[in-house]
Order: sequence, then structure tokens, then C-alpha cells
Amino acid sequence: MADDNNPVSQAFELQRKALERSQKAMEQGIEFQERLNEAMVGGVEGGAEASERGSEMTREAIHSSLDAIEGMIPEGEANFDQVRETIDEQFDAAEEATQEASEQAVEFTEAGFENAESAAESYVESVDQQVEQLREAHEDLEGQTLSFLEQTEEQLEKLQRETDGSPFDGFEQLQTQMEELRERLSK
Repeated sequence: MADDNNPVSQAFELQRKALERSQKAMEQGIEFQERLNEAMVGGVEGGAEASERGSEMTREAIHSSLDAIEGMIPEGEANFDQVRETIDEQFDAAEEATQEASEQAVEFTEAGFENAESAAESYVESVDQQVEQLREAHEDLEGQTLSFLEQTEEQLEKLQRETDGSPFDGFEQLQTQMEELRERLSK
């Protein structure tokens, strides 16, 4: 609807563009948050895997230590099989508990992010609808403003013609006020 030669239309067009940029910035912010959430879930999963590898390395180190101790003791004097079995049972229980806790943490984290993402999508849809309504109202206001200015100018010109071109008292003042109004609306 913008007329490049009309300052009022240009002002309305600038306002619409600012509104569109704001809307785009909000959408990009939400997209960034979604990517950040995905990275956080990946971090939780990666942390669980690292913990599991660390636990396995510790188990192997203890077994290596037991092997070294067993090698120093004369054969038959000590039975380390039961110690190894107990250690393995403890590590298995700890790994199972850690894995279960990690899975729950990932599930809770994903569920929370899914809820937040769903809420964000609803928010964006609502904002999009409101922005579209605002844009339509803004265009209507622009049309009404331009129409008002045109009608007022036409009436002033008609009034001037009816007075045979000789300005009546206050005509010049009214004309000046109209010009000032047009200038203010074009800013």
C-alpha cells in the first residue's frame, strides 16, 4: 500500500518493516533456544557415556592391581576370585544405578524441553496471528489517514474556490496547520 512519493505512506511502511524485523528476531531467538536444548540433551547423554567408560577403567585398574598382588603372593595362600567377584558385583550395581539415573535424567530433560518447545511454538503461532491482525489494522489506519488528509485537502481547495480564491479569515492558518500535520505524520 506504500506510495514511495508519499511521506505518510513511507512512515507506515517503515513501521511495518520494524514490526516484521522484531517478529523475525523473536523466531530466531526461539530457534536458537531449541538448538541449545538439543545440545544440552546431547551433553547429558555424553556425560553418562563418559561416566560409564570411567567406571570400566577403574574396574580394570583394580583388577590389574589384584593381579599384581596375586602374582607376588605364593600360589595357594590367598584366593582373590571372591574379591574380584565382589568388586565386579559392586561395579555392576553402581553402573546399573548410574545408567538408570542417566536415562531418567535424559528423559526428564527431553520431556521438559519438549514441553518448552511446544509452549514456544504455541506462543509463536499466537504472536504470528496477533502480528498479522496488527499489520491489517495498521494498513487500515494508513488508508484512513491518507483518505482523511486527501478529503481535508479537497475540502480546503473547494472552500478556497467557493470564496473566489480570496482567503477567508483563518484559511491560511488552517492550511498551515494541515501542512504541519502532514509533516508530523511523515516523521
